[in-house]
Amino acid sequence: MNYSTKAKPIRQHPLFDAAQKHPSNPALLIGKQTLSYSELYSQSKQLAIGLSHRGLEPGQIVALGDLSTTEMIISTWACMLGGFIAFPLNVRFPDASIANLLIEIEPALSISNTSYQAQTSLSFIEINTVVDQLVSADPPQFEVDSAASLLMTSGSSGGVKFVQHSHHNHIESAKGSNQNIQLDSSDRWLMSLPLYHVGGLAILFRAALTGAALIIPEEKDSTLGDIDQHKASHLSLVATQLQRFIRAESGPGILRGLKAILLGGSAIPPALIQESLDLNLPIYVSYGSTEMASQITTTQTVNRSAALQNSGNLLPGRELIISHAGEILVKGETLAQGYLQNSRIIEIRDEEGWFHTGDVGYTNVRGELTVTGRMDNQFISGGENVQPEHIERLLCNIPGILNAIVIPQKDEDFGDRPVAFLEINEGVPDGEEIRQQLRSHLPGYMLPIAYYELPSDLSKDSFKISRKELTELTNTGNKHLHSLL
Repeated sequence: MNYSTKAKPIRQHPLFDAAQKHPSNPALLIGKQTLSYSELYSQSKQLAIGLSHRGLEPGQIVALGDLSTTEMIISTWACMLGGFIAFPLNVRFPDASIANLLIEIEPALSISNTSYQAQTSLSFIEINTVVDQLVSADPPQFEVDSAASLLMTSGSSGGVKFVQHSHHNHIESAKGSNQNIQLDSSDRWLMSLPLYHVGGLAILFRAALTGAALIIPEEKDSTLGDIDQHKASHLSLVATQLQRFIRAESGPGILRGLKAILLGGSAIPPALIQESLDLNLPIYVSYGSTEMASQITTTQTVNRSAALQNSGNLLPGRELIISHAGEILVKGETLAQGYLQNSRIIEIRDEEGWFHTGDVGYTNVRGELTVTGRMDNQFISGGENVQPEHIERLLCNIPGILNAIVIPQKDEDFGDRPVAFLEINEGVPDGEEIRQQLRSHLPGYMLPIAYYELPSDLSKDSFKISRKELTELTNTGNKHLHSLL
């Protein structure tokens, strides 16, 4: 079933349009270096032409691997200008895993500073070898509904899917976001999310549509310094990133001067929201998905303190309903073309055009969305349904608990019993106090039977903590688990 509208040529690509309207405006700020929109467009166009002259044709996939953030941005825009499909790789994956992904997707080419040729026959090139081959011809023309990007997504339970978006999906996503959180050519958005994350790609389009600048952190640990140095106005963060910023000595003071801090990517601990409000930080909470090209709902500027108790209102270009089972269903201009599987696109809509998110939630009388959990996270303990996110929210309301993940542990009598992984700060109550607080809100079958420290390798650098990995740790009797209580 085809839900797409009639394809229309893009005569003025967002990047081209930004280069025409704001040629001297900074597009990228990298340390002491600046790349204007005119320069960014020129370099991206040159790379697009170079790729075309290597035999690439519109619609073919180009994998983008081990590149600097600046190189990744230029390569991504080049692919889209040339009509190729940009496929940013998650370089946090082991080389062998990346090689397997490349074998599965079969891109026409990869631009990367690391070659995976030992595991795959794919041709790898470095970005400079293509840019050097400059010609004066224009890149191939493409259509608004043609494929622009391929992004990997994995839920909290694991499993990788490849989501294909059109240019139209990304443009409409950015337009809706910019109507809610105002952005103009004088603003500067920190590129704090990678381009293999849908939130990172969304920032790229938001900036191009308005002529705003992107701040590129030079080093991983320099982010707060970059915000201060370049006078950032906007940030997109996941909860773990915001937690690290707030804990830094200079963090609260720097963050307080921003226009907007957009939070998303996973559940936001209530304690973190409250701490942000206490610090007077300009927090916006959002709910989104890779399939919907980033944000679906976002809190509003008006009465933001009250609104932060939920994920906000629906953004333009999106539709949302709650099914009889409580599942969140969405559709609209931002919904992806489908999943790429075995060289063909798999439909992700039902017969009425809705995408089933797998998330559970409800809306209030003002149309604000509250997400309560994942359908696939639910498990049965002693014949009773357990929604782990409910327990997690209660744990995160306890002072000193920064984050909580509840997963099932196999039990001979109950089938599964809940256990909790906690990230804690100083001042956390003792185990009996925590249990007592939970007992006042939960029935016995929902009380965790054990509390472990959240492994640092899962919590520090991940955008989503893998429940699957934590479940495997507990059910295999891993001796490295550190009991907290």
